[in-house]
Order: sequence, then structure tokens, then C-alpha cells
Amino acid sequence: MAEKKPDKAYPSQLDKVKEITDKLEAGIQALFESEAFKNYLKTLSKFHDYSLNNTILIAMQKPDATLVAGYTAWQKNFGRQVQKGETGIRILAPTPYKKKMEVDRLDPVTGQAILNPDGSTAKELKEIMVPAFKVVNVFDVSQTDGKPLPTIGVDELTGNVTNYEMFFEALERACPVPVGFEQIPSGAKGYYHTVDQRIALQEGMSEVQTIKTMIHEMAHQKLHSIDPKDLPPEEPRLTRNAKEVEAEAIAYTVSQHYGIETSDYSFAYIAGWSKGKDTPELKASLDRIRKAADEMITSIDDQVFSLQKEKGIEVKPETPEVPAPGLQENGCYRYYSTQRPVDIGTFPKPADNKPVEIHNYDSRIPVEDGSMLAWGYLEYAKPLTEKEARDYELKPAPARTAKDEHLSSQDEKPSVLKELAQKKNEVTRKATSKATHKKEETR
Repeated sequence: MAEKKPDKAYPSQLDKVKEITDKLEAGIQALFESEAFKNYLKTLSKFHDYSLNNTILIAMQKPDATLVAGYTAWQKNFGRQVQKGETGIRILAPTPYKKKMEVDRLDPVTGQAILNPDGSTAKELKEIMVPAFKVVNVFDVSQTDGKPLPTIGVDELTGNVTNYEMFFEALERACPVPVGFEQIPSGAKGYYHTVDQRIALQEGMSEVQTIKTMIHEMAHQKLHSIDPKDLPPEEPRLTRNAKEVEAEAIAYTVSQHYGIETSDYSFAYIAGWSKGKDTPELKASLDRIRKAADEMITSIDDQVFSLQKEKGIEVKPETPEVPAPGLQENGCYRYYSTQRPVDIGTFPKPADNKPVEIHNYDSRIPVEDGSMLAWGYLEYAKPLTEKEARDYELKPAPARTAKDEHLSSQDEKPSVLKELAQKKNEVTRKATSKATHKKEETR
């Protein structure tokens, strides 16, 4: 029998992730061209960019800080007043001063020191700028009251998620660090604490906001928890902007995969961090974003699947096209690809036993009455050796009759993931909404 190519009618999970991130790029570009975003940037331009050392000092003293400025700057530039009793965040401000010093006299043409008749170096008095620093106090926006800052997008997502408790538990299990709820004074939705290695979420948020924020902070933990000095030389050293763009792009992509709509929020969030007419951080990080999102989706799927089994939820394949497993009526043997979609280089091709059927599912789904998760399957005219199957992480399907197949397809119940996908169109898109949005909050 002739070998069949992988079925391109079923895109791989990575293909679907790319489709979502392409949509993200287009949506952000449209927002960049809006008048609301131009007004937003005018205000943001009044905030200073701080050095790496000062960024570290701010994070050490107030890890949930978002927008900081001096006491007077809040009054004059933003019409806001620092609240009584608030403690300032101490940073270093440059205070260079001029000083006259005796220096070597240089030839203006050659740049070489000019010598006196006796051979000594000629000197002259010159005014130079001496670098110096002093400690000053800045305050976060959460420590101020007054005129609202211009915003884009929406301030907070609303809505519920089908099977929220189970899905949140799956996220917790897929997350390698502890997760907890607390009251975050700055108004941030959440943060990843690099020292304590834990994720904090603002208590009392909607289910959609909580899920999206959780995924955002999981992305930070996955990609940005390593000290820059411990990274290999080829690994990029990311700015804070780039890290936020990556985390929110991953949160949007994973949420979209499960039918949770966050476009209004995520587009404005990423645009706010990018501060420009394009998305350099996003474009530079797309491969990392897509790979991380793909890995997180696979991990979350595994945990949802395990929870379904623990809770006694009957899990059936989501596609009716799966033929009878094991030794088929056509005399072939089936092997499931449990770790990746079937593609070139992912399966054995013995000279005397090439595959006669290759089939990819639309996603990684439960198969064989929920006994395993698979991306697709291959069928061979003869059984593979144990080593051949093991080398490519293929799992053989048990032999089963056509009668067994008929019985196993009865009374199928939808999986949690399928129910979550039905939420996809429940949140109306408002890309140019004028609702409140805090630009640099860690969501």
C-alpha cells in the first residue's frame, strides 16, 4: 500500500498558535494608528526612563510598582497629589557638578600632550563635569490621588469561564511555583516574586481576569525567572518592556486557544509597553512566544486530562473519525503519537514496513477510552519492534473488534476543553474602548 502524507487538513497546535499570534500583531497595529493611542503616548512621554540599577531598587522596595515619578512631578505634570503618610521609593538621581582641574594641555591637531621646553608636560586649568549622585524619593501611581491618567483598552476583564474551578486547578498543577491570592495595594492584577519564587494574584477579580493574569505570571516564571548573569551567552538579555510584551502575548495566545477572549485588554497592554508605531519587542520574541505558548498548552491539557480522570469524568475522543484501534480489519497495526503531531522525522520507516496510513488530529486529544492523549496515529502492515516504537515515543493501540468500537462511541460527554472553547465569542471586542487601563501594571 502507498504511504500517505500527514493530513494537512488538520493543522498542528503550533500552526494554530501562529494563527493566533498573527491576529495579535494585526490588532496591535490597528491600535497604534488610533487617536486614543497618540494621546496616551503624550502622557507617557512625561515619565522618565530609569537605569537598570534604579529599576532594581524600585523592584526591591515596591515590587508591585507600575508608574513612578517624583513628588513635584506628580503635581505639575499629572495633576495628582501623593497621599499623606506614603513612604517614598529611594533611588539614585544624577547630580553632576562642574569643577576646575589642572589637566594635560593637548595639541588640537594631534591630540598629543604638549611638552614644555624642559620636557615636562604642559598643564592648563579646565572646567570639567564630575559625575555624582544623590538619593531621591519617587512614588508609585498607587500612592497618589487626583486627575485620571489617559487610558486605552479596558481596565479589567469581566465574565466567567466554564468549569472555572477545574481549569484553574489545572493551571496550578501546571505551574512549578506556588500560587496565592492577596490584596495588592498598587492595583496591579498580579506579579511573580523572583526572590520568593511565587505568583501572587489580586483577590476578587473576575474568572476571566484571574485566568488570564495567572497565565501571564506563569509566562514570566517560565521565561524570565533566570538571573541574566546565569543565562548562556546566546540567550537574549531582555528589557523590562520586552518581558512584559512576551508575557502578555503568551497570555493572549493561551487564553485564545481555550476560547477565552482578551483582545481589548491584551492589545492595549502590549501597545502601552511598546510605546511606538511598531512592535519591536513582539517581533523579536515571536518564536519564543509561540514555543512557550505551545509548551504551556500541552502541559495544561495534560493536567485537565488528569483531573477529568480523577473526578470520574468520562473522556472520549473529540473526533468521530477515529477508526477501530489495534489490528484493523484491513490487517494494519496502529500506533499513537503521544508527544507531537506526526510529521517528517517523527516516526520509524523500516525498509520492509513503511507506514500505510498517517493521520493527525486537530489537537492533542484523549484516545482509547481516555487511557492516553495523542496527536495522531500511524498504521503499519506489520507490528513495529519495541525499540522502534520506544525510540519515537509511539504507543501501540490494543486490539479491539468493530463491536468494541461501536460500544465505546456511545454516550460521549464533552471534555472540559471543548466546553471552554465554546466561550470564544462571549466577550464583545472593544479595541478602541475608552474604559480605564493602567499602562504598566503587571497583569
